[in-house]
Amino acid sequence: MAGSSTGALALRNVAQKSIPFSSSMVETKQRVLSLHRDFLRCVPWIKRSYKVPMSEEKMRTLLTAAFKEKAAENDIHQINRLVVKGRMELEETMMMWKGDSHVISWLEEADAKRTAAMKSKKNEFLDKFFNGL
Repeated sequence: MAGSSTGALALRNVAQKSIPFSSSMVETKQRVLSLHRDFLRCVPWIKRSYKVPMSEEKMRTLLTAAFKEKAAENDIHQINRLVVKGRMELEETMMMWKGDSHVISWLEEADAKRTAAMKSKKNEFLDKFFNGL
């Protein structure tokens, strides 16, 4: 049951956290994908529990963007640290150890960053277009 601190997600979270650092990129990729899926599955519960004033779709988009932001990382030790940190963040969120403001402000900051990046890309395109004339 998604969002249940005693259900399968919590058990998987504990199991994933108990794995020492992965030694290969294949294992690490599986752990990253598992973490990403777990975050996405928890979105409805997080939205209800923390009274997040944005759509689930937008929350999922922001979470996916946060994962994609780190996709270029090649150092296996850094990736392992990010996975462990992500698992801790998920556990803290699911156990309600965070306040509403922590979750909402992270989402709002991520949204502002994403909006600024999209605006910058749009301006880049228009600049290139107009300079080409």
